[in-house]
Amino acid sequence: MAVNTQRISPIEGARARRLALPRYLRLDGGRFLLGLVVILSLMSLILLAQTGVVATRGYAISALEAEKVALLRERSQLQVRQARAQSLERIRRRAEQIGLRPLTDAQIRYIEIAGDVEAPGANGQVAAPPATP
Repeated sequence: MAVNTQRISPIEGARARRLALPRYLRLDGGRFLLGLVVILSLMSLILLAQTGVVATRGYAISALEAEKVALLRERSQLQVRQARAQSLERIRRRAEQIGLRPLTDAQIRYIEIAGDVEAPGANGQVAAPPATP
């Protein structure tokens, strides 16, 4: 067994590694094909991820649109119910059911309130009350 007693300096070792590096980086047929497969795989994964995001958002949008249609229908039904409830004929019938009857002239009474209230002036502002000594 032979023993190498000669020491290699760190600079010479670095030079040897630097000279051997292009041999590792050379793209022969197998390495080129492997690199191409890796790049295509990464592009496919990116495309699948984007497609998944678009599909998820599409489902969310369709669900929101369905909810919007349902809410618009409910709003329309509520507006119809409100219009029916505010019908004067319905209010009159309901008032008669609970025992109310129309107001007669003998039941009307007016009250005059005396005070310092003055009518508004030409420009719509009320004049200040007179000062008392």
